[in-house]
Amino acid sequence: MRVNKKQQKHLQADHRHRWWHSPLLGYPFAVIFVAGAFLIPITERALGIYNIFTSSLFVIVVLLVGWIWGTGPALLALLLEVLALDYWIVPPTGRIDFFLKLDDIVSFTSLVILQLIVLALVRVQKKYRQQLLQARQAVSQHAEELAESNTRLQQADRVKDQFLSMASHELRTPITSIQLSVQWLQRRLKRQSVQNPEQPAVYDALERVERQVRRLTDLVNNLLDINTLRSGKIPVHLVPYDLRCLCQHVLEEQQSLAGRSIDLWLPADPVIVQVDRGRFAQVVNNLITNALKYSPANAPIGVEISQRPGEAILAVSNEGPVLSKEQQENLFEPFYRSPEARSSVTPGWGLGLAISKEIVLQHSGRIWVESSEEKGTIFFVALPLPTSDEKS
Repeated sequence: MRVNKKQQKHLQADHRHRWWHSPLLGYPFAVIFVAGAFLIPITERALGIYNIFTSSLFVIVVLLVGWIWGTGPALLALLLEVLALDYWIVPPTGRIDFFLKLDDIVSFTSLVILQLIVLALVRVQKKYRQQLLQARQAVSQHAEELAESNTRLQQADRVKDQFLSMASHELRTPITSIQLSVQWLQRRLKRQSVQNPEQPAVYDALERVERQVRRLTDLVNNLLDINTLRSGKIPVHLVPYDLRCLCQHVLEEQQSLAGRSIDLWLPADPVIVQVDRGRFAQVVNNLITNALKYSPANAPIGVEISQRPGEAILAVSNEGPVLSKEQQENLFEPFYRSPEARSSVTPGWGLGLAISKEIVLQHSGRIWVESSEEKGTIFFVALPLPTSDEKS
């Protein structure tokens, strides 16, 4: 794993911290601190004062050594404290008698036990503090790794968008050339006065080529649409428009192309929303086309417009296969197709709903799907109704 400069500084600081807090360094310092603690009783005796700060000073020394260097040096400091007090402070001085008097034993035992308990608490607190610092360092390191991964993902996403944009633009030219050539050949065949026996077969082949060219053209246009919409390079031009009229125009075109009946339910009053007419017509067209594709040939298709407080609702329903919760969550992702759609003969690239979602989001709206055995599959689009200021 690559270590950046910030992590190197952390490692260097941690190394210095470990060197200074090494227990091996604590043992000589324990001796030095205990020896230094006798400066107070020596000063006290020089001033005619006896045993006021001695015990507390030794307790501080033991706890300080334990906090900095650990349990081993602290126990050494505690042992030196007991020996020093017994030899120099507690009468009779000048010898080691290990507190032969009962009251001395009781007082010093309680003092030692108290120091051991406080020392244990200090060690536990220090252990938790070290664990907390390690956890913070791990979180900081993990956050840096996530930031680097996010940067790489963003760069890969930009490369992908650039590739889609360049590939789509480059594909348009040969596709347009093929389409124009096929149309020219079709016109030439129609103008021929002498009928060739092979002419119908050639004409059928050219129609098949033209259908595939149109399919490629739609794919290229969809790739360009989703790429530009997600990058926000094509702003929508919102103007007040009656949602009923927009849906009626799209529905009439779809009925003439598909030759199927589509039910339309409209409210009596106009439903004025702020939309980019061309872009939102694309959403309605995608939803109706999707409903026609994935429902039985004789099944009804319904389009309904209604209003809720603050929102206009467009609903497109069909009797296609019931979608699971997982499929409903992924349905608006680019290139996603349900298992039933992939196994069917219906062509598709899984881009129509993804493009519709991006257009709806640019209209500050919402799009979702509900699917059940009782109601079938219904796609909903909610658009915000204009406020009184926007209407005026």
